[in-house]
Amino acid sequence: MYPEKKLLIVDDEADVRNTLIRGIQRKFNKTNQTVSITEASNGQEAIEMANISPPDLILMDIRMPIMDGLKACRLLRNDAKFAATKIIILTCEITEESEGLLSGADDYVIKPFDIKTLLIRIERGLFQSNAINKVAPAYLNGRLSKECFFNICLNFEVARAKRFYHPLSLLLLKFSPKDLDEGNKQDKEFILTLLKRRTSDKVINWGENTFALLLTETTADDAALVAKHIVSRVEGNPCFLRTCAGIANLEDTLTDNLVINAESSLKESVRTGEIILNRKAIH
Repeated sequence: MYPEKKLLIVDDEADVRNTLIRGIQRKFNKTNQTVSITEASNGQEAIEMANISPPDLILMDIRMPIMDGLKACRLLRNDAKFAATKIIILTCEITEESEGLLSGADDYVIKPFDIKTLLIRIERGLFQSNAINKVAPAYLNGRLSKECFFNICLNFEVARAKRFYHPLSLLLLKFSPKDLDEGNKQDKEFILTLLKRRTSDKVINWGENTFALLLTETTADDAALVAKHIVSRVEGNPCFLRTCAGIANLEDTLTDNLVINAESSLKESVRTGEIILNRKAIH
């Protein structure tokens, strides 16, 4: 049985909060999945409530009075005690999704939302990480071995993406710490916190100071936003000199094109210092 999870709903519309509460209560609070729900009507109130009782997941509307969701999200992400808290932003405008992800959100949902789809994302955010760790012993401290990635994970995700016409992206990141001591635990924890943003993403230990993120159901443009967010966060950390990022999006029919494309993009990023998407620089 899972321990009780805490969910904070932040929206200035009471009707939206009530709809979410009814759907969540129908979906969860069963024998093995219990969720306690708290509410806030703006970002400032959300931060106050989160400090009293840190939630496992926050549903955050963007457009609210007093303090909007973007500012609240940035403030939460700058507080270490909310590093493990998942944040899903709710937005009426698809153009706001990039701002939400760059502010530190893990995922976004466009209003008016489909409650069934949103409940699936909530379930993943609250419970799936525990399930993955139980069935996948190849994970070590949240990272998947490169060998296991190639033998099991890659082919499955590529086949699933092609079958259901879902986007799939692979992001390679090479970090250059100022302190080259491999035993710098604090720096590693900082990197892993940045990488493990969504429970559906898979973190792979690719090489020395190099990690990969397999971004399921993620377009090339959205993968670029993820890369920009990670690079900007690392640039603000004095412990690191630079971060190089190479991105590949599944467009061709050959399985290995995703990996070859990502590695070539990372190599070009190391050479130029730019974020490279499908072997071309993005700005």
